Amino acid sequence: MSEEKDKGEYLKELVLARLDVMPSNYKLSVGNQGTFTKMQLMDSVRRESSLGKQIIGMQVNFIKALTSGELTKVIAQ
Repeated sequence: MSEEKDKGEYLKELVLARLDVMPSNYKLSVGNQGTFTKMQLMDSVRRESSLGKQIIGMQVNFIKALTSGELTKVIAQ
């Protein structure tokens, strides 16, 4: 397995774990694509659909902002 594929699988599992701890009634609106339940989001991530890839990207960006301190700076303003 290539390093890039390992990274992709790791990120997918990380996002699935983050979604799994959300409340069962969690819903997320994604642009003009609609509103999705927790289970729909998890299924999209598992299938690596275009929505799933978008959710992975959003979660990775959030984690980066959180760990870099950018999120804290924005909240403090």
